[in-house]
Amino acid sequence: MRHHQFFADPDADPAYTLVGKLDVATSSEGELELEEEFDTMVQARSERPSSSENQPSSDTSPIDYFDSEDLSASMVLPYLDTEVVEGAIYRPQVGYLRPRELAKEFNNRAKANGATFNEHSKVEEIRTTNDRATGLVVDGKSIDADEVICAAGPWNPKIARSIGVELPVKHTLAPVLKLEPATSRQYALPWITHHESGFSIRRNIDGTVLMTHHPVGGYDVATEYDPTDISETVPDDIRKHGLETLERLLPATENAEIVDEWVGIRSSTPDQNPVVGWTSLKGFSIAAFSTSGIQLSPATGKVIAAQLVDNDPTSYYDGLSITRFKEYDDWR
Repeated sequence: MRHHQFFADPDADPAYTLVGKLDVATSSEGELELEEEFDTMVQARSERPSSSENQPSSDTSPIDYFDSEDLSASMVLPYLDTEVVEGAIYRPQVGYLRPRELAKEFNNRAKANGATFNEHSKVEEIRTTNDRATGLVVDGKSIDADEVICAAGPWNPKIARSIGVELPVKHTLAPVLKLEPATSRQYALPWITHHESGFSIRRNIDGTVLMTHHPVGGYDVATEYDPTDISETVPDDIRKHGLETLERLLPATENAEIVDEWVGIRSSTPDQNPVVGWTSLKGFSIAAFSTSGIQLSPATGKVIAAQLVDNDPTSYYDGLSITRFKEYDDWR
């Protein structure tokens, strides 16, 4: 498979680590929601057409559902308090990597195929003429462009708005606490997500634990932040709730020391799927994700290339175009 070949011969070292992902519910209501989520995923997979030249491949990665008793009997989880778990969804083919190294890998391969990069350069303006994007102003220098593609992460809404393009993209905070348990634990754990609170826990190879938070409610509770104004300190309420959740699920981490912390900004769309491709302004395309940009970037590049080079909307158009949202149905 191509994505396996990509990791098999890298110039950089993304250091992909396969750990599996365990979504756990600790209430009867949460258990019911996880069961419904699992049933929906299974049903969706059964309804997808088989892969073909013109059709995206179906997701066939393994997925299982466990109630509390089955979880204890089926998986070895010595540090997880399974007594508080009511139900869980397990995905064995989930892992993590170093995103900066993966970005370097993409850059290196693009450069090898003729792409050029202007690093540490500030884009000050997107030039437009007669309702079309015609270029950029970079560090005070005007640069002509046949097409402009905006893939600016949390800056996407602000940049697009500057040329009259409104995006259905908002933000949530992405706080991270790095903890060092008082007692070294050698046994590996899957990536654990608490369904009710949105906290995720992941053990690193060096024994430290990363705890992140994805607010429950997604787009409905999202807002818009200025990335330049975000503090690197995790808010006190999130810190307190996160540590309480961690100690409840993994009692062995009690009294763990916080050794680092930082806060990012996560983009969010109404349906949690990316907004990719043409916009209402000719010559201006968008790549706006909903938390999964690094994973979907290769496919996104192919979609945008097909649109700009071949004027082909691609078979992904209905699922990725902004026109899928009724308030944008006057777009191309």
